[in-house]
Amino acid sequence: MYRKAIITNERIKRNSGVEMDPGSPHEIRDNHKTSQGIGTAADGELTIGSLKQALELAEKKLQIVGSVTRHDILNQLTAIMGYNELLSTIVKDEQQLHFLEVERRASDKIRRIIAYSRVYQNIGDDPARWLNLDTLVRFARDEVNPGAVAIRTDVGTCSVYTDFLFSKALSYLIDNAIRHGGHTTEIRISVRSEGEGVVLLVEDNGCGVVAEEKEKIFERGFGKQTGWGLFVAREILTANGMTIQENGRAGTGACFEIRIPAHKIRAGTDPALH
Repeated sequence: MYRKAIITNERIKRNSGVEMDPGSPHEIRDNHKTSQGIGTAADGELTIGSLKQALELAEKKLQIVGSVTRHDILNQLTAIMGYNELLSTIVKDEQQLHFLEVERRASDKIRRIIAYSRVYQNIGDDPARWLNLDTLVRFARDEVNPGAVAIRTDVGTCSVYTDFLFSKALSYLIDNAIRHGGHTTEIRISVRSEGEGVVLLVEDNGCGVVAEEKEKIFERGFGKQTGWGLFVAREILTANGMTIQENGRAGTGACFEIRIPAHKIRAGTDPALH
């Protein structure tokens, strides 16, 4: 069975059996010989409404599978980490203790990856609104254990038009400085005017980032830990119409620059901070 429709995106193949090939117009073939719940117009053409319905169904399935899978994995992971901690108090052999520590670090890495994936799945769900930047920075600080690292902020009283995940992006940048800065003792968060917009700076005095890795650090899977933190941070900022770059100097510290367009930041009643 073949049906006609005008589709401009690349080939899509769903579990429902509906297959869309590139070209214009496209032929949509139902491999199962039925519409699988996807409605059609009287002449047999797939309508925009029916395609939207199929997309919403697919998104709902992904949301359910993602949340249920994460929940079940975390339940089992909690048991593993609990027994690991118990064994660490019983075992005396140094080599066995080393193995338990390796297991603990691996379990913690899995836990963090699951947390990152939850945030990533929620990108774009929360509507943007005017939020106080200093409040977002404080939320970000509260999510990270800085230890002996001092975190200094100077962002004034400006507000940013964004969603609440913006604070998550900031917390990932702070966490990155603490985990990967080597000898980081201070993190500075400030703003500066640039053209018609504003740049939010997250700087540290750690080891910095070498030139050949300044773009790679934002790729998923890159790095010594989970490889998710900076990737998710950039995705959050991109979804809010912002960009991020690392412009620090290797050996003197990292400097992440978040560029916020003028229409997305304001001070008091002013339309933008200049």
